[in-house]
Amino acid sequence: MAMTILASGSIALLAMSLHSLPADLQPVAAELRRHGFRLKLAPPPVQGTYGLYQAKTRTLWVAPIAFELGIGRQTFLHEATHAAQSCPDGTLRPIGWNVTLAPVVEREISGILTTRYHHSNRIIEQEAFAMQGQADAPQRIIAALRKRC
Repeated sequence: MAMTILASGSIALLAMSLHSLPADLQPVAAELRRHGFRLKLAPPPVQGTYGLYQAKTRTLWVAPIAFELGIGRQTFLHEATHAAQSCPDGTLRPIGWNVTLAPVVEREISGILTTRYHHSNRIIEQEAFAMQGQADAPQRIIAALRKRC
């Protein structure tokens, strides 16, 4: 995994090359870039987060540590879902995917949404959390980007 050290005040941060993404995520990254999104495999500007999507600047961040922790794929797909949700005008709206989740996963997502997200963002976040674990998420996100953007 190719990494670069970035200086940020007195803290050294790691950044990864987009070419370091797993092969199944490369087409998603290419489609995001094709639609004008910026991808940064670097620590997000909000401390304590593994990923972030900023609709105003059309920028996705995924912290390299997420890949080291084994949650990089999920984090990337979660933020890519938000990018697709933001098309065409920058306002995040549910895509409306029908996703079947195991009851234990539904409960876990519900707990996260209840404790960490404002109620106005829950539907958007629920969709992103549900999509991040789907085997066909890359194909679904690419299709949504092509249709909505």
